[in-house]
Amino acid sequence: MCGGVLIVVHPEAPFVPARLPGLWRYAPLLLAGEPVTLGEGMTPVVALPRWGASAGLPHVYAKLEYLMPTGSFKDRGAAVMVARARDLGAGRLVEDSSGNAGAAVAAYAARAGLPCTIYAPADAPAAKLAQIAAAGAELVRVPGPREAVAEAAQADTAGDAYYAGHNTNPYFVDGTRTFAFEVAEQHDGDPPEHIIMPVGGGSLYFGAWLGFREWLAAGRIARMPRLHIAQASGCAPLAAAFAQGAAGAVAITRSPTIAGGITIEHPARARLLLAALRETGGSAVAVDDNATITAARALARLEGLACEPTSAVAFAALGKLAADGVIPPGERVLVAVTGSPLKDTEALALLANG
Repeated sequence: MCGGVLIVVHPEAPFVPARLPGLWRYAPLLLAGEPVTLGEGMTPVVALPRWGASAGLPHVYAKLEYLMPTGSFKDRGAAVMVARARDLGAGRLVEDSSGNAGAAVAAYAARAGLPCTIYAPADAPAAKLAQIAAAGAELVRVPGPREAVAEAAQADTAGDAYYAGHNTNPYFVDGTRTFAFEVAEQHDGDPPEHIIMPVGGGSLYFGAWLGFREWLAAGRIARMPRLHIAQASGCAPLAAAFAQGAAGAVAITRSPTIAGGITIEHPARARLLLAALRETGGSAVAVDDNATITAARALARLEGLACEPTSAVAFAALGKLAADGVIPPGERVLVAVTGSPLKDTEALALLANG
């Protein structure tokens, strides 16, 4: 065993869109056979002129990844991964998640007719845990840090169980590549100069990097966007590694944060994420909860756009990158809004009462 993370490399091939809706338009570029679908993909891009002006950036856009069937970008990965697991003859799926991925895997497992067990933190938002249970999955609540949840899930893979852990599973990332394909097509082959997303395990970030690289090599885009990482200061191993010039995640002292969806102290793909970050000329930024709440309130009140705190981390980080001159005012910025505010109603109430 090498101890690394498996990556699927796709050979360069011409792209002829499938006559299927959403992300399954890209079925010829995916490894799954018969789709497992709830209508995911092709999320809209909207301009944010008022919020952008408040940050000194006139060209800010949001890709609304939370407009997915289960309310988060995780549906991209779950749809493809569950379809592939079914192709491979899986009898039961096992996943560990802080909430969104668990809800996605539970829903798509139900759609595929596969039993599913989801391990989640005992203190995960109640709405996310209820969503998992509502899809019929067996829900196992695990006390302690996020790593303890992953360990518990990985121990439950006997027989025909298939470990669907999205932070290491290559077929999950096969699905998140479609984020890049959509962005490229939605911008007529000229994606924004900067793309920023909240990152914990990095399944969306890594998939986007792979997707943009593929389309750059195939001549479908003319240049690579700069891909930026946003983390909460309470758990920011990648931002710390970037600041120190380290090749992998560095040791940190974790503290509580409102952005529970990205509190992963030891990302399995850390070296790959940091290599992708540096290759694209991106930056990694950590922001505290006050900055996140301030950004989320401004976003909701200036644009009418609400998101869960994990997503708001990206907007707070964008403000910092702009203030530091990393992102010039004349360049376009796309923010991945990864999760619905309805996923964390307690946090939503906090924003409303400020």
